[in-house]
Amino acid sequence: MMKALYHVLKALTIGLALFLCYLLQTSIMSWFTLAGVVPNVLLIFAGMLGFMRGRKVGALAGLCSGLLLDLFSANLFGMYALIYMLLGYMNGFFRKIYFGDSLRLPVILVATTDLIYGLMIYCSLFLTRGRIGLSYYFLHVMVPEMVYTVVLSLVFYFPMYHMNQFLDRLEKRRDRGRA
Repeated sequence: MMKALYHVLKALTIGLALFLCYLLQTSIMSWFTLAGVVPNVLLIFAGMLGFMRGRKVGALAGLCSGLLLDLFSANLFGMYALIYMLLGYMNGFFRKIYFGDSLRLPVILVATTDLIYGLMIYCSLFLTRGRIGLSYYFLHVMVPEMVYTVVLSLVFYFPMYHMNQFLDRLEKRRDRGRA
């Protein structure tokens, strides 16, 4: 019974954070465009959960993030779910070298993940339609979005870190109850 309660509490915590990130990205951040782009809050969420909690959680967070975008704003259903899931999963490979007190890895991973995301979007939305202006897209969309997303990830890092600490404490409490 207690094990199920911990899983429900963990799912509710991550689900609430996901919903808040979705609201931020789709409504509030649209008021704060810089250079014509908005930061990718859901990518920050999926990526950070990936390197903080591991590949499975990162992939699941990415899948749910992408599905939210697909359900409410996508032309090609499933594209964002697949992209975000892959990126969350990829970030999960860095869990073993993640240390909570250093911002270096999170910043590098968010920047790299956002660039990979931009390339995937370019390939799936523009290249398939015969639009080949990669240099323009890179300089006017990908780089500004990456910079904006990295700056915002510095703001999001500590709340995400504390959420991760909370989830770790829940797991330890659950494990103590089993022993």
